This record gives sequence, C-alpha cells and structure tokens, in this order.
Amino acid sequence: MKIISLKSLLLACAATALVGCGGSETTITEIAKTPTPIDNDHDNHEEELGKGRLAIADSEQAVVHIFDLENNALVESISITNPAEYLYASPENRYAVAVQRSFDTVEFIDGGLWQEAHGDHFDQHADVPELTSFTLNDVKPTHFVPRGEQVAIFFDGNKDTGANASLSLLSDESIAAEKTIAEHHFETYMHGTAEIRGEFVLATHREIDAEGSLPDQVALLEVHDDHFHQEQLFDVKCPDLHGSFQTDTHIAFACSDGILAIEQQGSVFTAQKIVNPADMPEGLRIGSLKGSSENNVIIGNARGSFFLVDLITQQISPFNWQQEEALTSVTYGFDGHNEHMLILDNTGQLNVFSAENNWQLDSRIEVFSALAEDSKPLIISSKAHEIIYIVHEQEVTEIDLHEGVVVGHFDLTFTPGKAAWLGVAGSEEHDH
Repeated sequence: MKIISLKSLLLACAATALVGCGGSETTITEIAKTPTPIDNDHDNHEEELGKGRLAIADSEQAVVHIFDLENNALVESISITNPAEYLYASPENRYAVAVQRSFDTVEFIDGGLWQEAHGDHFDQHADVPELTSFTLNDVKPTHFVPRGEQVAIFFDGNKDTGANASLSLLSDESIAAEKTIAEHHFETYMHGTAEIRGEFVLATHREIDAEGSLPDQVALLEVHDDHFHQEQLFDVKCPDLHGSFQTDTHIAFACSDGILAIEQQGSVFTAQKIVNPADMPEGLRIGSLKGSSENNVIIGNARGSFFLVDLITQQISPFNWQQEEALTSVTYGFDGHNEHMLILDNTGQLNVFSAENNWQLDSRIEVFSALAEDSKPLIISSKAHEIIYIVHEQEVTEIDLHEGVVVGHFDLTFTPGKAAWLGVAGSEEHDH
C-alpha cells in the first residue's frame, strides 16, 4: 500500500514489515486512541448536536461540494484528483472518503465538524472543509465496510496486471494521523470484502488458480501485537461470494447458493450454510446484505427483490413488503442507526420498516408524486437526528422520520453523484 503524504513518508521509515501466516505480508501501525470523555450531561449534548453537513460529489467533475444542513448553504467546493465514483463518511463521520476506483486512489476530505474531549464535556468544532494530504493508492478500491470506530477498505487488485488484492483498516484517528491502522496483502486478486470483529477480521479468500474474480471462502485473521495471523480458513464454501453484514452475534456472507452464517462466541467462530429456498427463481441470488446489528433477521437484496434471512432459524424467505402489487423498489437504505429500513417505491412513497418489530411496516411517507423507472435517487441518513435526505436529480429533499413528513428542499446547480452525511453523531439509544 502506498501512502502519499509528507508525514506518511517520514513515518514509513519507522514502519515494520512482517510476513504473516500463509506468506501474506502485513503491516500494522498502532494509532493512539482518542480518550473517551465523561459526559455527565448527555441530554444537553444531544441538544447541542447540529444538523451536520452533506457532501455531494459532482458526477461530471473532480469536485465534492459540502453543504451546511442548518441553512442548506454551500460551504465549500473541494477539488480532488479524479471524479469520485463512491463517497462515504468515515467511521465517526468527520471525513468524506472519495473513492476513485478506476484511478486506484482514495482521498479524504475533512468535513470540518468534530468534537473534542474537554474534561467532563465535549467542545464542538465547525471548521472550513479541506482536502487532506492523506491518500491511499492501491488497485481498485471497492468495498468500504465500517464497524464501530474502524472501517475496512478492500482493494480488489487486477487480474490483467497481476496486482494482488489488499485490505486497509482505518479510523478517524488514523486518518487525522495520516496512517492506516493495518494493511494486509493477499496472494491473488479478488473482488472481496471484510468484516471487523474487535481484534478479529473475517476476510474473503480466493485460491490462486480459481476461475473468476469472486472468492468462495472466508478466512479468520487476528491481530497479534503488530501483525495478523490467519487463525482459520472456514471449510464451508461460499461460491461467488458477494456482500456481507454482521449482527452482534453473527457475520453473514452472500453466496450464489445461499448465505454463509458464522456465529461468534468469544474467540470461537462456527460456520454454517443457509441454503437458498427451493422456490427462489432460477438465476436469482442474494448479492448484498443489510440490517440492524440488534436483529438476527437481516435483509438480502437480489436485484431489487428482498429476502428475510434468519440467522438463528437458518431460513431464507421472501420479504413481501409491498402494500400493493404494483409497487416496486426504486432505491432503499436505512436510517442513521439502522433501526429502520427505508424503501422508496415507484409511486414516490417512502416505506419505513422497523427492525425492532421484525421489519414490520411502521409508516408510509409521501415524498414524490411518482418516480420514473430509470430514476436513481440516493437516500442519505443523518446520524445526529431522525432525518434523512433524498438526493434526486438536482434537488435534495429533507424528511423527518419521527414526524413522518417532508420538512424541506434545496436545489443543486450541478449533476449530483454519490453523497455522504458528515457531522457529530448522536447516541444510538432511543426510546421506541
């Protein structure tokens, strides 16, 4: 992994390169953790949280625009090296992560909103957004998988050039320090992913001589001081693996023939296969998994058809979410704390489903009069309040999920690409 920054070049001299199990090279740098402040006035802290900022990539130019959601005003337009094909928020939502997959580049924009521990309280900062000098350069950055205060970025590598896949772990603290926490280099290319479980990482595995770019197994990696050890390669196969999600107790990977469900009990991981139902249409497979960490029934998406995957009873069943037969999903997402699944249908209604109530319909909110079949709106969720933003064409629509109403709009003067919410997140504990 190449890290381009002045600080990084100096730090690289002190980095230690080790050879992990199986001949894979791993480099790890320890990052000092930000101390957790004692917050004796939690309710007041919640009230102090602003609405945050919205980062929206320009679909036609190498620019990311940052908007202040208090007044919907443009704060700054940040030029980056190449157009952002994907845009994500860092684990603690301070940075916009601009993934330029076609150019083997990841850049980081400081959104300017962050909080600092100051004795028994937080000091809130609202700075001018700026592009940091921290850059990751490796081949085909693709899957971005956050978990808690860390994120795994998976680089696919390239079959044609012989570049192998790699994995980087980061946090907001490591981005500020212009370092990765850990890097792992695989022995072949693959379109893979990884799930962080404390000191463990479950990463995809592909044999060097396998056909295709999709992996078919999962390996368990563990951090040992300053390097990774591969502790286990799960025997249960997961052909054409694509998509993953985890709950408090399980890690799930989507396979062409079902779901690989791995249960964690302490340091013991046990894998089982949940096979596709016999009546699943031919040629259809689950390719992405989402849900709530507190619910072991997760959502599988198979080209717009949704399925409920029960990790405890090991069953897959259709998710019959439509209130009317003619309804189709235009796009879907989740609220800021993954407590509700949100499906925007072709009639312009936002369908809200509760994780606490096993994905039962909570409400339908009228957002648009109707949506064309080729519409590509984006659902972006605030992590400070029960608010979401839908970016559609050249307009941003603000929706209050608690009240169930549209509360605002603002127009854009450019064609939007991907987007991400930035700011200081609120507590994940709510009264239901």
